[in-house]
Amino acid sequence: MIVVLAVVLFTFRSIAAQGPEESFAGFMHGIRANAVTGDVVYQRNDASFPLETGLKLEIGDVIKTASGACAELLLQPGNYLRAGGDTELQIVNDQHDRMRIKLNRGTISLEVLSKETRETYYEARYLIRVLTPGGAVFISDPGIFRINTSPAGPTELVVRNGAAVIKGQEIKAKRRAVASASNISISEIDSKTEDAFDLWARERAETLVHANKELSKTAPWARKQKEDQEPSIDLPNEKQRSGSALVVSAKPGTVNFADDGVDFARAQDEWQTLTEKTQLQAGDRLRTQANSFAELMLFPDVNLRLAGSSEALFEQLSNDAVSVKILSGSAILDVARFDRKQAPLITIVAASASATIAGSGNYRIDADKIMVREGKVTFKERLVGSCHTIAGDAVSECDKKRVDDFDFWSRYRGEGEFYGGLSMDSYLTKERQDRFQNTGFWFQQPGQTSYTFVPFRSEIFRSPYGGSYSTAVSPRRRLNRVNMGGRELRFP
Repeated sequence: MIVVLAVVLFTFRSIAAQGPEESFAGFMHGIRANAVTGDVVYQRNDASFPLETGLKLEIGDVIKTASGACAELLLQPGNYLRAGGDTELQIVNDQHDRMRIKLNRGTISLEVLSKETRETYYEARYLIRVLTPGGAVFISDPGIFRINTSPAGPTELVVRNGAAVIKGQEIKAKRRAVASASNISISEIDSKTEDAFDLWARERAETLVHANKELSKTAPWARKQKEDQEPSIDLPNEKQRSGSALVVSAKPGTVNFADDGVDFARAQDEWQTLTEKTQLQAGDRLRTQANSFAELMLFPDVNLRLAGSSEALFEQLSNDAVSVKILSGSAILDVARFDRKQAPLITIVAASASATIAGSGNYRIDADKIMVREGKVTFKERLVGSCHTIAGDAVSECDKKRVDDFDFWSRYRGEGEFYGGLSMDSYLTKERQDRFQNTGFWFQQPGQTSYTFVPFRSEIFRSPYGGSYSTAVSPRRRLNRVNMGGRELRFP
């Protein structure tokens, strides 16, 4: 039997009459099916079931669509994923700030709403990663993105609106990128040309905008809005995960971020899964699978990021000295702030060269070279500044150009200093948390089978297909209930 659970439940009660409660489903966390056309199934624990609207999907679930079928999934509030016919995809991670979808074959389309302000459009602030047999697509901006792939073929990315990254290259609006193992080709598209799946995605977007507009008449909070008052709802307090921007560890080797597929070994060949509760020690090795990333805090405002298909050895790891050797793959050392008088010794080692950090900056370490993009290092008793590459005994000028997906991901995490003594990494981590908690929620009207997006506060989110979402309520996180003009709104 299929059980559908809502993360939050809005319950309104008439205080004066003490009448029966009315329940309205709404949620913020997790991925759910929102619309299904044709034959669509999901696989969980070696069993297969028909996909039904409202079903909460779990990590590891595989969704398969038959020929001519379509399915719509709800991601973070304000973001949609739609699958076309003959498609197979898997949920790898459903957390709002590290969403990963694996597209084994077929076609998906992503719609990411934009938050409109008086000055500019607000960036998405969190990353959606789509893994394909031939690579990965990174989406962090509002827009419309279509991805086509097959097990043995190339990956095609069509950007109708917005911008996305594939193979380290940013693909802008009205362009198509076809990426294979050896190269990538980019061409312009006719944005007016749409097939049956494109039209279905557009119709769904228009339907959801319309459903949102109807809430101004029918939603439980509509009465307050007509009185020019902004009603509010209570949300459960969000627990900060280990390694958040609000917690600074004094121990080098604290794990800030770890994808599935990241392991560490304390003894020879005894590999264990790296989590954000892991505390690394001197002598530990760290390795990543393809398309899996990790971020460690060596010291406050000093972060080490490891690329996919990489391995690192921590030769020293203490408050006095850190030495990291890259055995394979790549790493980026992001030093947002550096105090020469108080800073411990930080040494980065490649196969044929080693250098000691001598200033704040950005340093990429590949297995065969060290690149000083910004900052300076001490190499063979002399200073080497930006932008230079150290390989063996040779020092040469470098190119600051970003070269791959790892470079893009590191920049997305946050590189350098923000202001007021705060690293960009810490600032963006808190921004993503705040955005998720204050964006909005998915709401289901009584008698309806699908959810629509409802922004918090009096803000407008625009669909790249046209139209906007409003009908706002304000989040409150300290009280257990709030009175709404004689009616009470509760969270369980």
